Amino acid sequence: MSRYDMLMASVGTVIGSGWLFGAFFAAQFAGPAAILSWLIAGILFLIIEAPFAEQATMFPEAGASLRMPQLACGTLASSMTSWSTVLAGGFGVAIECLAVVQYAGGYIPSLFDQKTGTATVLGLLVTAILMLVFQALTLYGVRLFSKTVSIWTTIKWVVPSVAMVLLIISGLTQGGASNFSSAGGFMPYGFEPVLTAIAVGGLIYAYSGPRSAMAMAAEGSNPRRDVPFALLGSILGALVLYTLLQVAFIVAIPHSALAQGWAKINLTSPMAQLAIGVGLGWLGIVLYIDAALSPAGTGLLITGVNSRFLFAIEKNGFGVPRWLKYLNQHGVPSKAQWATYVLGLLGILPFPSWHAMIVLASAVGILTYMVSGSVLGIFRKLAPEVPRAFSVGRHARWLGPAAMAVSTSMFLWYGWPTTMQVGIWYAVGILLYIVFANTQKLPRRDIKAGLWLPVLLFSEVLLSWLGSFGTGNLNILKFPLDEIVAIGLGVASYYWAVGSAYETDALKELKAGKNLDFHEEHVVEDLGVPLPVPQPGGGNE
Repeated sequence: MSRYDMLMASVGTVIGSGWLFGAFFAAQFAGPAAILSWLIAGILFLIIEAPFAEQATMFPEAGASLRMPQLACGTLASSMTSWSTVLAGGFGVAIECLAVVQYAGGYIPSLFDQKTGTATVLGLLVTAILMLVFQALTLYGVRLFSKTVSIWTTIKWVVPSVAMVLLIISGLTQGGASNFSSAGGFMPYGFEPVLTAIAVGGLIYAYSGPRSAMAMAAEGSNPRRDVPFALLGSILGALVLYTLLQVAFIVAIPHSALAQGWAKINLTSPMAQLAIGVGLGWLGIVLYIDAALSPAGTGLLITGVNSRFLFAIEKNGFGVPRWLKYLNQHGVPSKAQWATYVLGLLGILPFPSWHAMIVLASAVGILTYMVSGSVLGIFRKLAPEVPRAFSVGRHARWLGPAAMAVSTSMFLWYGWPTTMQVGIWYAVGILLYIVFANTQKLPRRDIKAGLWLPVLLFSEVLLSWLGSFGTGNLNILKFPLDEIVAIGLGVASYYWAVGSAYETDALKELKAGKNLDFHEEHVVEDLGVPLPVPQPGGGNE
């Protein structure tokens, strides 16, 4: 995969279904102040992803974001991030396919029930077929996969950009600027909903995905150079696009739709309906078409990335069969691919709507962000000699604690009872870890090195129950006191994680140049000549 392929892998995962629905849900929560939500979320994601960008250049590994906790903190912490991926990764493909079906429901009503807001039986069947198509494309090698994704992503980046410009122009010419002061003003519900919109409105999900390039680092032509560029470049590009799309949504929505306030706006295919509403019928048709292309392209990417995550989970030594590392004749972990397909099918049954799935999946996925800053500090402590093609430099001193504080704040914003549901999911994962640790005799020292992560997570669940975000909670700690406590938990956990870290066996191996997925001799010019790949039974494990 070339540098452009890597960038498109990250951009293609970030620019998926989020832009189709994010502006709508964010406006429901925060009104015009949703613009602030996108800006804040983009800046916070830059803080989280910058440490990952440095880590990726140290050890380019398949499924690298799941390998880093194993290297830095041992099996307890990495088991929790792996357990997160089982749900968030398994739901990812289904989420994007459901987005295709929901938008298509605007002109094929039999696919999506607008009253219940869920896919019909036929819609679920179409979702499963779409997932199968992505599965087939990714089974035929990384070269076909990367080129398909690059072309697809280029198209689905251009369409929302053009739509954004035209909607802003048309909306402003029809008096849409007055919407910034209508229905309660710029911030009709206060500042707290601006933060809630980031989580529950789908903004975190919309920004998620830049680590797709990191997950496929072992298949890059020069990942030490290209992965940081893809990680940070995709976030910066998305920040600009998403913020301007929110502006476009605000100025293009008709005044009549705001009669009962921003919280009561009701659109099923938001961006396409707005385009038709401002007289751009042809653009509405284009957006309905892109509403299939954009999520489908992201679904294709997630299908490929998920198998690399399962590959990494097995390499970490957890309870998944070794056959998941089997490579087919195209060099693709095909059996892991089929495993992710089954996970996706299981995901769409209890959550047959886009919004229901993204809230739980992205909330569970927040835990993978909680390791970003701590791993940065641990590698600075235990592996300072390892070359870094990209480095955050002296900023690591504040960036590590800041990344932890950002992730703990984001988790709080999901509110009760979503945080409680996440806690139950991780309680099950920890019980499985205890059983596996006893049967496989995992290093006891890993418990001490990784204990900070479950303590942080369940402290956050307790804080959410006591705090002000969500419904049905005690609301004892009012905003911003609960926010201050969340930040304090993140910073304290950073120093606990760094202080309790030790040089794990996995880190020793990679520092010694052993068991690496990517070697410098793999850096080649892209001459269009396929590289030899390990054959089944030929030691590819």
